[in-house]
Amino acid sequence: MLFSQLIEAISERIPLKQLITRDLFDIRDTALLDGVQDCFQNDVLYIGYYAQLKAVKLPQHCLLADCGEEALPLAGEADLALVDETNLFFLFNLAKSLVDASRSKGLYAELMDCAIQTKSVPAFVNLAASKLGNTIVLLDRDYKILACSNIYPVEDPIWAQNINQGYCSYEFISAVNALDSIKHAPHTPEPVVVTCYASPMKKLSSKIFCGGRMIGFVVMLEEESPLNATHFELLPQVGAAAGDYISRYAPYLLPDSTHYQRLLYDLLIGTPPGTLAPSIEKLRFPSTMTALRLVQTRDPGQKRLKEQIAEKLKALLPGTQLTFHENGIAALITPGTPSGLSDEQRGCLVDFAETEHLHIGVSNVFSGIENFASHYGQARRALDLSVRLKDGGSLFSYADYAFYDLLGRAKKASDLTLFCHPALAQLRAYDTENNTELLRTLDIYLASDCSIKRSSERLFIHRNSLAYRLRRIFELTRLNLSDSNTRFLLGMSFAIVHFSDV
Repeated sequence: MLFSQLIEAISERIPLKQLITRDLFDIRDTALLDGVQDCFQNDVLYIGYYAQLKAVKLPQHCLLADCGEEALPLAGEADLALVDETNLFFLFNLAKSLVDASRSKGLYAELMDCAIQTKSVPAFVNLAASKLGNTIVLLDRDYKILACSNIYPVEDPIWAQNINQGYCSYEFISAVNALDSIKHAPHTPEPVVVTCYASPMKKLSSKIFCGGRMIGFVVMLEEESPLNATHFELLPQVGAAAGDYISRYAPYLLPDSTHYQRLLYDLLIGTPPGTLAPSIEKLRFPSTMTALRLVQTRDPGQKRLKEQIAEKLKALLPGTQLTFHENGIAALITPGTPSGLSDEQRGCLVDFAETEHLHIGVSNVFSGIENFASHYGQARRALDLSVRLKDGGSLFSYADYAFYDLLGRAKKASDLTLFCHPALAQLRAYDTENNTELLRTLDIYLASDCSIKRSSERLFIHRNSLAYRLRRIFELTRLNLSDSNTRFLLGMSFAIVHFSDV
């Protein structure tokens, strides 16, 4: 029961002076202050006198007698209300009966009420987290992160990384599966305590079942509230509600089922190809392949991605295999030409991206399914770099961004400018002093393959004006633009400038 709900119920019978309400933790019990306590539980409501507090801050939830003492300086992040001293013990009995009644309702019922009313996974996991007083994470059987509460910060670096990337790495999964507590865990929702040397914080894990099939796990991270008997009682209820919620309202969260999907996902999380050799031998792949990454530019939820976008992509490009990764689609297709996408494929993907509000990254062509993960990384970096460089469009090929990817691997971006052709600095200084645009003119001219017609159109100037600017550039720099090496060095320099300026 939340503090605000309790106060509302009590106020119907006893006048209260409500001071602070934060509702960070669910209240599961009540206790009288006895003047001895020096530590407090986050899920207990403490009732008594301000003078009985010996801690430097208030408990997370407290109702104090209004005796004129100033409790606010200690309140901080606590829930706090005051009651007339004459009603204090009547208040305790009433609060206890209300908290006990709320607990007897059952967490499963509350969670399913939330599911029916909101049909929101975030609301579901946040309610569960508030009831248990700790972060709650839902994972599928492949250790993909389906959802995570966000009302408490996750301080554990390993779990923060898992949650941020949306999946657990192969090394993490292997280490967890090697633990005795996991190897000997029953095939039931019975909670299991999980600890390991890399993450000493305790985790409580319970299996999620749907239609008698194990589909994942609900994990509680012991960061805000110490592990106690209540957690063992409630976590299986969270798992049971999660299974029913997914089957009724979010079947798209169920684990992928095809052998191709499982193999692609295993490669993406870092499973060594040697470990997957038996699976690879049973599946057939084309001699040349291209990896795609598709992300939504609107409504980034998983439901539309899994129920609509994925099926449309497979219909658009027959033979496509895919899995879901980092809130996007990781797809494997057969390119139309030995060097990459055919014009027809490119046109289809552009139309598809614009119609479905997608951005699509395209890798270089590769052979051997064991190279899928590295080339999917190319498609992902093409998307990232297109955002950094503020490029328009919807289809982005890694081949167009490979040099920028190389620049991004430099230890210091400022060091890159040391490799720029000195002519750029000369023209920049001249433009600043004379209010001209010679540097931009040279950039556009080179990007237009030294075409007078295309360059003048892009610069919105007459050909004669462009010719004059080019002569002035030559006079200042003595550049020989007919030399291919000079053009390469200048193009590289402008790429560095564009990359460093964003």
